[in-house]
Amino acid sequence: MRKKLVCLGLCLILVSTALSGCTSKKDTEGTNIYYIDALGNGIVPEKHELSAKSKEKQVKEVVKLLGQTPESADYRQTIPEGMNVSDIVIDHSSVVLNFDRNYGDITGYTEVLVRAAVVKSLLQIKGIESVSFYVADEPLQDSKGILVGSMTAETFIDDYGEETGSLSKTALTLYFASADGQSLVKKNVNVYYNKNVPMERVIVDNLIKGVDDADAKSVIPSGTKLLNITVTDGVCYVNFDSSFMNIDSGIASDVILYSIVNSLTEMSNINKVQILVNGASSMQNNGVNFKLGTSYERNTSMTMDAVDRELVVENANQ
Repeated sequence: MRKKLVCLGLCLILVSTALSGCTSKKDTEGTNIYYIDALGNGIVPEKHELSAKSKEKQVKEVVKLLGQTPESADYRQTIPEGMNVSDIVIDHSSVVLNFDRNYGDITGYTEVLVRAAVVKSLLQIKGIESVSFYVADEPLQDSKGILVGSMTAETFIDDYGEETGSLSKTALTLYFASADGQSLVKKNVNVYYNKNVPMERVIVDNLIKGVDDADAKSVIPSGTKLLNITVTDGVCYVNFDSSFMNIDSGIASDVILYSIVNSLTEMSNINKVQILVNGASSMQNNGVNFKLGTSYERNTSMTMDAVDRELVVENANQ
């Protein structure tokens, strides 16, 4: 497998250019190990003194640190618990990291942050000028199926995560289920996103992610994957994997439907939404009361205002 990674990695690795500053040599006062901030909005550096002396051992030490809990409680580890780097191949100035299949569990902005943190950490090692990612022996692809390839110092801008690489910030209007699952809750949220990713995918990714709010919960079951999403003639086709059918029985079907429909039709180019599961418009044991593959228009009649939500919470506490 190691030989396979070297051969595959060399096919992707571009001719490395000379890097300057902290990415071309180890900082004499320590090495910045980049972690994810507590809110998941960016990456942050934490100084570490590497004990290893050789390039190969320093790479392994940095990868190990990225998978450990940071010293600061304001940060969280870059390589999540349960996700492992099964192999590391170093060829001259290039590093190839082979992650296990659990890498696929991180998506959207979080996935880009993980890549940025790993690459920026490793590029500080003297002699390392590019990093490539593999997942289960296959080269990493982006959300459009395009190979990510070799990443260098120019791949990510150096502002510690307010924007990373091609990321930008925007405000989204999203609809979630109320605490009792019988109404919609409208939320305005600020998110970071990759400008190369279609906005409709950004919306659905953030619906899956949900918000940190007791009176607003995601209608999409945890672990659901968005297989693909397209917009044609004003209709947005949303294709989930079968995990979508593991719906919360406590959430009304109309709430599930219009959480997705209303959030997507906030976009001016989307008038209707169709939901599919594994590309199919019908499934056995369909637990929802709306029809898959049918085009639905916007319907905000179930949206609770702030006063209504406060009354529901107050009554629940009595």
